[in-house]
Amino acid sequence: MSKPRIIFVNRVYRPSTEATAQLLTDLAEGLAARGWEIHIIAAGANTGPLSGVTIHRTGQNDKNSGLISRAGNYLGFLRAARRLLTTLAQPGDIVVLKTDPPLLAACATGIALRRGANVVHWIQDIYPEILPQHIGAWAGLPLLPLKWARNRAWRAASLCLPVGDDMRSTVEKQGVPADQVIVVPNWAPRELHAIPPNDAILAYRQRENLPNGFIVGYSGNLGRVHEFDTFLSAAQLLRADHAALACTFRLTASGPQLPAVTAAKAEYQLDNILLSPPVPRPDLALSLAACSAHLVTLKPGFEALVNPSKLTGILAAGRPVLFVGPPHSALARFIAEEKIGAVIAPGDAAKLSVTIQRWAAHDGAEAVALGQCARACYEHHFTFAAALDQWEKLLNGLPDKPHASK
Repeated sequence: MSKPRIIFVNRVYRPSTEATAQLLTDLAEGLAARGWEIHIIAAGANTGPLSGVTIHRTGQNDKNSGLISRAGNYLGFLRAARRLLTTLAQPGDIVVLKTDPPLLAACATGIALRRGANVVHWIQDIYPEILPQHIGAWAGLPLLPLKWARNRAWRAASLCLPVGDDMRSTVEKQGVPADQVIVVPNWAPRELHAIPPNDAILAYRQRENLPNGFIVGYSGNLGRVHEFDTFLSAAQLLRADHAALACTFRLTASGPQLPAVTAAKAEYQLDNILLSPPVPRPDLALSLAACSAHLVTLKPGFEALVNPSKLTGILAAGRPVLFVGPPHSALARFIAEEKIGAVIAPGDAAKLSVTIQRWAAHDGAEAVALGQCARACYEHHFTFAAALDQWEKLLNGLPDKPHASK
């Protein structure tokens, strides 16, 4: 019996370096290597390496820019994706809708179902609840009609696949039956499965002019849902404490909060903060391993709407996690249960600075032990091979056609 075609819809795909593009590229190429026929609907014009998949480009810009142009790109992509689905989707297909752009589910689910395809929602972020945080000036945008359309699309799908436990609770609270909601965690990038040898890490630190001592990394997007005041205050405390061990923060990042972090670094003369552009994926393993520990941050109230994707790469690198975020969240509980790091409540800069100093002491022995637990946690929960197996099991278990009620 032949496998159904899979059509993924997401605004970004390779060669974009955004997290959702990298995850989708991994999964699409992994499934194609296992014999699935894969189609991608994505923005942009650059096809890039195909690697066994068929890419349908809509032509819209796939880069985030200003608010107005971004909104135009989103709307243009939604219109083009709907047109492509109308002609591409066939009975028996599986249409997997991600969450970039926001409300893609509400715009594309009906078309896919009318074409006789099963629909799966791969939920990386929960919109429209986080829209006010993203769009600031439009914070008064009425959300109820958008939530209604989104919830209707969720309930009509064969499966909803959030990437975290708190997100699963949010989806179920919208009336989606519990047996249609399955947590599928994101995996670490495939290149991180092998930890670089120590001599390669040392050579990388020398090449990047990184200082000796304990380095706390932050790798990825400086997004609006992430919390940075606590880290900035901790950097001030560590800099002011002349008896403190040498500790440095290294941010290899971009995003909407980068200007604020850059301004704070200059205002408070925080020379213990190093700022660098995002690291190309081939260098990510070395960049993560070159740090002694890594920050993961999240503002309170967003734990049920997003799940920081950078966690899995940190664990694959065998480094402990400093989570600055809601202590009651599922992520905080997971970190405590797996003994892979420390949980810091937002605003508690003193605890963050003391924890870093403790980890840096005695040649970083405590951090090394936590890092070993982190690597074991990755191998147990977050390998790409395990994720690919889970995806195949879910896809193979879908019905031949959507339920008649849909």
